[in-house]
Amino acid sequence: MPYQPRVDLDRPVRDRLVLRTVPGAVDYLAEELRSLPARILKREPDRLLVEYAGPLRPLAAVRYFDILAVDLDDAPEARLAESVKDGALAALQSDRPLRFRVGGGLGEGRWELRDRLVDAGWENDPRSWDVNVEPHGAELGALYLTQRYGELRRTPASTNPLVGAVMIRLAKIQAGQTVLDPFCGAGTLLVLAGEMAAPGRLVGADAQARWLAMAAENGRLRDVPIGLLRADARRLPVSSGAADRVVANLPFGKRVGSHRVNEDLYPAALREIARVLPGGGRAVLLTDDKKLFRETVQRTPLVRVIKEVVLARGGLHPSVYVLARRGR
Repeated sequence: MPYQPRVDLDRPVRDRLVLRTVPGAVDYLAEELRSLPARILKREPDRLLVEYAGPLRPLAAVRYFDILAVDLDDAPEARLAESVKDGALAALQSDRPLRFRVGGGLGEGRWELRDRLVDAGWENDPRSWDVNVEPHGAELGALYLTQRYGELRRTPASTNPLVGAVMIRLAKIQAGQTVLDPFCGAGTLLVLAGEMAAPGRLVGADAQARWLAMAAENGRLRDVPIGLLRADARRLPVSSGAADRVVANLPFGKRVGSHRVNEDLYPAALREIARVLPGGGRAVLLTDDKKLFRETVQRTPLVRVIKEVVLARGGLHPSVYVLARRGR
């Protein structure tokens, strides 16, 4: 999908839109929409159907959805024509007819729909399209999350940006606070923290030099300064009480590492997290090795779980745990 048209984000539109997110993040997406000219028509586990009236710029700035699509209901051609007239598709700016592809999810009827759209003046281009017509709606490629914010380099276990946005929200980072990620990998969470909050200092640690190189590159790409340390999360070269907030995607012990490794890693890492947090500090940690994590927290002095949010991604159902540091 190399070609993307410009989008006039300041053009007022009126449309019925589908916003896709990850299961578990719908409430955060809905809350973000409260201040926008959007009315929620239907809520599903991984998406919202909304009626939107206004410029797209504030909607495009929302971090809790990855795909925006025009709702097609049961009348795709009529809905597409309406959207081209004064809806989201009207905001696409191009010097040629809209390019489209019809996804396989529409079954055998996709060929007939393709031909009718071509007859209506659209350009069928499955390799370089503006609009991807799927059963749930007509996706605007120019408003994918990666198009709105840019792509980041990723490790095999990098945090999904939607999940990361929820984690940063739960961290409640205050202006000037130091944020530490002791398992930073490619730095996704730290980049999001720098973009979504106003931290004073971002610090990432990882045992792998190649991941730290990616984190440095991602920080440069997004103009987010990150201090990086090559260090084991079980023995952090960070002073006690020096990190106001800790955010981390812990090894799940499935695709990366193993449960047996986690049995040693989690207790030591949580002790370090408790040490580097001051009284009243907060840690937001993602894991799918839940039983071990909860048992480890119970055995770790000075920290307690105050919230759990279950998410879903890639066939897994990890939880985000919010930990509070007791004491002064």
